[in-house]
Amino acid sequence: MGNFDQELSDIYPWLLRMARRYCYSMQDAEDLVGDTVYKVLLNRDRFDLSKDIKSWCLIVMRNTYITSYNRSSLVHFTEYDIIAENRSVGNPYNMIIYNDVMAVIMRCSQKSRCIDSVIYWAKGYSYDEISNLLHVPVGTVKSRISFGRKILHQELGY
Repeated sequence: MGNFDQELSDIYPWLLRMARRYCYSMQDAEDLVGDTVYKVLLNRDRFDLSKDIKSWCLIVMRNTYITSYNRSSLVHFTEYDIIAENRSVGNPYNMIIYNDVMAVIMRCSQKSRCIDSVIYWAKGYSYDEISNLLHVPVGTVKSRISFGRKILHQELGY
């Protein structure tokens, strides 16, 4: 098993490069690699020595990232309350539509983290600005907006 430890040590820089694809900051990437290495070492007896260690580590890293992402995915957009407080009382029909849309947004925000990106995008923020606000890569912002719009379209019946 000493060879296993050496191989794992040798691919550490590669693991860090791969983690940067998932993480916005270097610190998060290092944390992801640390969690990945920990899990790999913990489960080394399950590793098939005839297979490539990089592939196995990459799968462990991806699953670790997904698990972490899902655990922190219920981030509630704080401006919903501000929007609700500042709405003007006008046409009752508009108020019904507004309340329906807000109910859909609240339901969707409990299902997915992507709604916050959609709200920022709808307010006119650029992908880069949203990326900086949410501390996620630009590619993640783009996919969240795409997915969030699909969820809202489905929920609103468009």
